Amino acid sequence: MKLETWVSLASFGLSIMFVALILSLYNFLIGPEGEGPNRVTDPGGLLIQQVSISAAPSIILAIFVFVLLRTTGNRPAGLLLVGAGAIMIAGMLAALGLLPRIPAQYTVGGISVVPYIFAVAGAAVAGLGGYLAARAAKVRAPGHLDDLR
Repeated sequence: MKLETWVSLASFGLSIMFVALILSLYNFLIGPEGEGPNRVTDPGGLLIQQVSISAAPSIILAIFVFVLLRTTGNRPAGLLLVGAGAIMIAGMLAALGLLPRIPAQYTVGGISVVPYIFAVAGAAVAGLGGYLAARAAKVRAPGHLDDLR
C-alpha cells in the first residue's frame, strides 16, 4: 500500500477513536443514575483534550491525503476517508441522542456544540474521500507508445 492509503487508514482509526471518546464522555456526564458524575470534573477540559487527541488529527490527516492525491486520486484511500466521515457523522448523531440526558450544569464549554461541528466535519471528510475515489476511476493510465503518433 502507498503512503496515502496508510495515512487515510490512520484518519479512519482516529475518527473511530474520537467517536468512542465522545460517547464515553457523554455517558460519563450522564452518570450512573442520570444525575451527573459522582466526581468533580471539568467537562470543557475533557472535551478539548479529546478533540485535540483524536478529531483534529483525523481531519488534518484527511486533508493531507486530499492534498497529496487531488490530481490523481486513489480508490482505497478515498473509500477509507468516506468510511471515516460516515463513522464521524453516525457517532455525532448518536451523541446528539445522548445530549438531552446530560444535566444542565455539565453542558458547558462546547459540550452541546461539538456534535454539530464534527458532523459537518465528517461530511466534509466523506466528501473529500468521495472525490478521491471518483477521481481515481477517471484517471487513465498512459496507452501504448503507438498512441503518440
